[in-house]
Amino acid sequence: MSDDLLDIHDAAVLTGRHPETVRRWVWSGKLRRHSRGRRMLVERAELVALCGLDRASGPTLAQWRDRARAFRAESIDGHVPRSAADLVIADRSERR
Repeated sequence: MSDDLLDIHDAAVLTGRHPETVRRWVWSGKLRRHSRGRRMLVERAELVALCGLDRASGPTLAQWRDRARAFRAESIDGHVPRSAADLVIADRSERR
């Protein structure tokens, strides 16, 4: 199989989604269907564009850990109770 066409399973692995989700994208017209026999295939470039996989990736796990530790230390020193949800909300606002 060429590198620019992926079967549904490989597309799901690449995007971190369930294969049924990828099939729904095809059925809804978000991705074009290519067939090889009875196999449903999608173009890698279309999949990457749809899922935003070509955008810069987020922080690494180590960076996230360091940010969480700094966030927690700030909470303790400032006596402001902050939860993990606060950290996630702060991270999302930074990404926008």
